[in-house]
Amino acid sequence: MYDILVSVFEFLDSYIVWLYVACGLICLYNLRNYVVARRARVNTIFSVEREVSAHREGRSMANIGMTLGVVAIILGLQHYVLPSMEELEIVRAETPTTLPIPTQPLPTPTPDEAVVVEEKAAPVPTPEPPPTPLPPPPTEVPPPPTEVPPPPAPACRDPNVCITSPGPNARLSGPATVRGTARHGNFQFYKIEHGIGEDPQAWHSIGDIVRSQVSDGVLMQFDSRALPNGVYWLKLTVVDNTGNFPPPHRVRVVIEN
Repeated sequence: MYDILVSVFEFLDSYIVWLYVACGLICLYNLRNYVVARRARVNTIFSVEREVSAHREGRSMANIGMTLGVVAIILGLQHYVLPSMEELEIVRAETPTTLPIPTQPLPTPTPDEAVVVEEKAAPVPTPEPPPTPLPPPPTEVPPPPTEVPPPPAPACRDPNVCITSPGPNARLSGPATVRGTARHGNFQFYKIEHGIGEDPQAWHSIGDIVRSQVSDGVLMQFDSRALPNGVYWLKLTVVDNTGNFPPPHRVRVVIEN
């Protein structure tokens, strides 16, 4: 374990400048994204696009905060941990690791002394091992209660706004694909959101808005591992050129990673 820590600290000591440069580039990139998103939020007239721009602003500031946290950790390691490791390495180098071996040979016993030693060394009886206790009888574990899923959601009321996959009460893990149809006579864009729990009080966008219509195809792909396990609702909303939208379609799913 000590050797692994030494290797890690040697790597940090060798590439400390490049780590600072990489963190600075990441901060500049996210700062640019924040400025672009803020400008888009100020200039847009649609509430949905303002929500998407605000989501991008928050994500950019979160990335900048995490990058600054990494820089703080690197500074702490450079100014406090690395000098301590160097002092410990010096102490380990100065401490002898082996004891000196005596060069004076041991006296050889005479034949009479060898006979006396053999007479005194009586055989020691080998103790019998204790009896092995019998294992306790297996305890019957009652089966877990069977979870009764809620009744499936009704079919799509509007075939032009419909999520066909995943189906109602589907269990998702890892990368997930949302399929269905998103069309409108005056189509502008569609978006997919998720809400937590059986009766979501807030909705959050999954990815960005999509400005092309889809007919019985892939609406969006996302990684369900980015969300905690539990019950979620997926909601598809299709917005027209006037900013209005027909009733969205919702599907209940369960994330299990």
